[in-house]
Amino acid sequence: MAQNELNLKGRQLAESYCGACHAFPSPALLPKQVWKTLVLPQMAALMGIKEAQDSLGVWDKTEEETAVLKSMGIYPPTPIIGMEDYQWIMEFYEAQAPDGLPEQESKPDPVSLEGFEAKNLFIEGIKSPKTSLVAINEERAELLIADGNNNQLYAKDLQDELYTLPSMGSPAVQFIRKSPQVYDFISIGSIAPNDLSQGALYEMDLTTTSWNLVLNGLPRPVFGVWEDLQQDGKADFILCNYGNHGGGISVYWNGDMTSIPTELGGAGARKVEAVDLNQDGQVDLVALFCQGNERISVFYNLGNGQFGQEQILLKFSPVMGSSYFELQDFNGDGEMDLLVSNGDNWDYSSVLKPYHGFRIYENKGKGEFEEVWFYPQYGAVKAMALDVDLDGDLDMATIAFYDELEDPRQQFILFENQGNWDFQPKVIPDAALGKWLTMDVGDLDQDGDQDIVLGAYSHTLLEYSKLLIQGIEDIPNVLILENTIKD
Repeated sequence: MAQNELNLKGRQLAESYCGACHAFPSPALLPKQVWKTLVLPQMAALMGIKEAQDSLGVWDKTEEETAVLKSMGIYPPTPIIGMEDYQWIMEFYEAQAPDGLPEQESKPDPVSLEGFEAKNLFIEGIKSPKTSLVAINEERAELLIADGNNNQLYAKDLQDELYTLPSMGSPAVQFIRKSPQVYDFISIGSIAPNDLSQGALYEMDLTTTSWNLVLNGLPRPVFGVWEDLQQDGKADFILCNYGNHGGGISVYWNGDMTSIPTELGGAGARKVEAVDLNQDGQVDLVALFCQGNERISVFYNLGNGQFGQEQILLKFSPVMGSSYFELQDFNGDGEMDLLVSNGDNWDYSSVLKPYHGFRIYENKGKGEFEEVWFYPQYGAVKAMALDVDLDGDLDMATIAFYDELEDPRQQFILFENQGNWDFQPKVIPDAALGKWLTMDVGDLDQDGDQDIVLGAYSHTLLEYSKLLIQGIEDIPNVLILENTIKD
C-alpha cells in the first residue's frame, strides 16, 4: 500500500477510534516520539490490548482501586481494536507528527504592576507549602487557607491573626457560602488522579459552632454551588466530581443530601456555573469537563427538575489542558462570554505546548462562541475576571503553574483591559517567590476594591528544590496582593 494510502487509512481509523471518546487529536499537536511512547500506548491499554496494559502497569494499584477500575470497565479484558488497525494508527501519527513543537507565538512584554502592596503569609511549621485552597470570605473579612501537608484549614482575620480550624480527612479545595454564617467546604480526597471515592463535603454553622460531615465517599469533588434551580424558594446543590475515569455533576434537589442526585455529564467535571444562558427565565447549568473529553457544555433547564440533553458549546482536543472557566460579559452587550484557561500539563504528554494559554470566546448568541483573544502561556491554570482599577470594565488575574517559565514573575499576570479585546499584561516581582496553584479575588480588607490572593503549591521535592536553587529560602504559603487604589 502506498504511503498516502497508509496515511489515509490511519487517519480514518484514528478518527473512528479516537473520535469515539473525544475530539480527534491532530498529529501536529505533539511530537512523534511522545505519540509513540506515551500517548498511543495509553490508547492501546484503553482499547483492551493486554501488552499495553501490562507495560503501563494499569493494574499495579491497590486492591481497592483495581476493583473499582474493573467494575467501571475502563480497561477491557479483550481487545476492541485489532493489532493491524492499531499499527495503521501508529504509522499515521509517526508519519504526520512533527519532531518537536514550535515555541509559543510572540506576545507583548509585560510592564510593572503598580497599585498593589504584596504581603507574604507564612504558616509556622510548613516549609514546602501545598496550598490547596485560598478563599476570601468577604462576609467576615477573612482569608481561608487549606494546606495538603496536614489537611489543615486556617483563617486569617483583618488583624493578621491566624486561627487553626478543625482538620479534614483530605485537602480542602473549595469554600462555598451557603447562607449567612453557614459555610461549606469541599475536600477532594486525593490531589493525585485516582478512581477512589474519598472526597467529602463539610458544613460549618457559625451560629451553633458546629462542624458537620454532610457527604462522603465522593469521587474527587472539586467545585459546588448553591442555586434555586426550580425557583421554588429552596436552594439546590450542584456538585462537580472531577474523578479520574469516573465522576460527573450531581444535582441534589432542595439541598437534600440524603436523596439520589440527578447526574449530568461525566468524568472530569471541573466547574459549573448556574446562569440563564438562553434568557428564557430558567437557570441553566454551564460546565467545564476535562479528563480527555475536554469541553464546555450547557444543560438547559426545562423546568420541573428536568434538564435537556447536553449541548456542547466548545470542544477541545484532549491535550488542550482545560482547567478553569468563567462566564463574564466583557463587552457589555448583555451576553455572557467565556473566559477559559488551557494549560494543565499534568498528563501523559508533559511537553511545552504552544497552544496553551488564556482565551476569551465572545458570545455570538444562540449558543455560538467565537475566540476573540488569546494569550499564549505555558502552564496556564486559572484566570479570574475583576475590575481591579474600578474603571467599569473587566480586567483579569491569571496564574500559570504546570510549567517552568523563563520569567518566574509571569506565573502571575494581571491583564488590564484597554478596550476592544486588548489587554495589557502586568507583573510584580513577588510572584517569583513560589509556584501558584490556587487563587481568589475579592475585597479582603473591606476598603471597596478587589484584592488578589495566591496559594503556593510544591507538588514534589524537585519543585521545592528548584525554588531553593533560585535563592528562595522561605516560600510563602500565600501571597496577598492588597489593592491600594482606594488608598
